[in-house]
Order: sequence, then C-alpha cells, then structure tokens
Amino acid sequence: MNSHIKSLLNHIASDQPTRILAFGSSNTERLCPGMHWFDCFEMALHQNHGPRAHCINVGVGGNTTRHLLARFESDAAFYKPHAAFLTIGGNDCKPEEELDATEFEANLNELWKRFDAIGTHVIFQTYYAVISDGSERFQKFYLYMDLIRKVARERDATLIDHLARWEPLRQQRPDLYKPLMGDAFHLIARGNKVVGLDIARTFGWQMRPEMEHWAEAFMIQQTMDQFS
Repeated sequence: MNSHIKSLLNHIASDQPTRILAFGSSNTERLCPGMHWFDCFEMALHQNHGPRAHCINVGVGGNTTRHLLARFESDAAFYKPHAAFLTIGGNDCKPEEELDATEFEANLNELWKRFDAIGTHVIFQTYYAVISDGSERFQKFYLYMDLIRKVARERDATLIDHLARWEPLRQQRPDLYKPLMGDAFHLIARGNKVVGLDIARTFGWQMRPEMEHWAEAFMIQQTMDQFS
C-alpha cells in the first residue's frame, strides 16, 4: 500500500467528509444491471469505515481524454474530490477519433496536473483485458494502457493495473474470462465484481467472503493470483 492510499485512508478515518470521484467513459458509467466496480468499492469502504465518504460517479460513455478535459471544471473540480479514479483510453484509441499517442499522453498529464492543483490524488487504472480482433484500435489500446502506466509512474500516482491481471486470465482461462464480458470492451456485473474486489484489496479491504454473492468473483480473483 503506497503513501497516497495511506493518506486517503487516514482522511477517511477522520471526522472530515471525504469525496471520491470516478471519472471516465463507459467503463465508469453505470450501463448494465447489477453491481458496478465503483459500487463494490463503496460497499467495501462502508464495511470498513462506515458512511464516512461520498462516492460520486461522473462516467460518460464515449468519452476520450479530450472530453474529460472539456468537462473537468463542471464534473470534476466542482466536487473538489480528495481522490479520483481515472479510467480512460478505450475510445481514445479509436482511429476515427484521430487522437494519437502523443496527445493521449499529454492529456493524461494535463488531467493529473489539474487534479493535483485542487489537491486531488489521481488513482490511474488500466482497463481489464478486452476481446481483441487485431485491428488498429486494439493495437493502439495496448500502447495507450502502457502510457497510463508511464504517466502514473512519472507522477508518483497510484496505479491499479487491471490489464496485467486480466490478460493472463483471457489467454489461459477463456472459460472464466468470456462470461465476464458483455462485449469486446465492456464488463457485465460478474466482471465488475472482480474489478471491484481488486480495487478493494488495493485499499486493504476485503468483501465478506462468506457471502455467496461474491463466490465467483473471489474464485476468479484467486485464479488471477496464481498467474502473478
């Protein structure tokens, strides 16, 4: 657990309200029935600390880093969050967006700078593994995920690298991987719970393992652990 997460946990444990933002595209927006990864995070937070934090989801499907910059003041800075999950890149890599790697990296850095200026710690996230058809979009996707890792490292920000854990699952256990996906780029609730468990674990939290609701997600998380 890094110092930024420890600092956030200390703030959550204090008597001061904590605001945590989820900022991104359709992987952040609530699109399907059932639990979303940010719901899992909020539930784990409340199980461990009680209702001490406000979790605010401002994901918008179809967004790129350009869109996030354009709506930063109204949808991010407005809330003055103490931390923000930043999960973006799946649309930036579409050829029709004409958004190259140089701009993508610059936009990530600009988003970090704007959050840092208002005292928000950015929690960068890579995507989970996607169902690739080998086209240009998917080739750029892996490059852009590497750029997220690079910016997080250079900015000394928190990184939750879902892709590093999901890619071995996709390749070696497609029987477990495919039922988690709704389409090539989107999870259903079953997949969201797996992502949520990993995020909670980054914070040192665990969902209640005795609940049948989490059984499949725990099993898949443990399978991913074996690939590490």
